Amino acid sequence: MTKIFAESEVTLAGLEAHIRDSGLVPHKVQADGIWVRSQQGLGFRVSIIEGRKFIRIGTYLPLNRLASIEQKWELARQLNQEVFLPVFGLDDDADLTVCYVLPYAHGLIVENLISVLNRFASLLEYIVQSYNGDGLIDFGTSATASNTAGSETGSASGELLH
Repeated sequence: MTKIFAESEVTLAGLEAHIRDSGLVPHKVQADGIWVRSQQGLGFRVSIIEGRKFIRIGTYLPLNRLASIEQKWELARQLNQEVFLPVFGLDDDADLTVCYVLPYAHGLIVENLISVLNRFASLLEYIVQSYNGDGLIDFGTSATASNTAGSETGSASGELLH
């Protein structure tokens, strides 16, 4: 049977329960979001934007600190043109942001959310595998990324570092 949440039923606690029921295991649950990891360990955050009635799924991928800002923006532009679902940009640290919002203004079909979470996780893995031939996505070879790799958060926005 299809589970549909009314607007008023969309809460982090409810989302967490359904995420767990789906077989995904949240890495960390806090009052402002649920952190989940892909099968290969890439982290992303699920949060609720209550005023606008959106569920936000987002993360960032650390980019090589030695790369030019033009290279980084070119990667974001290329991904926005070629990859369906999320929106790509750069944060204040010049790391690649990856974000998708799912509206729930007239309710939420839980299976759709779980499908989007699985798709988002697989897209992160695809991006790292297919768009990193030049090593621009950097999970720890630069000094800045190495210093934050063991921490729970590595960006000003509090997103989970990979």
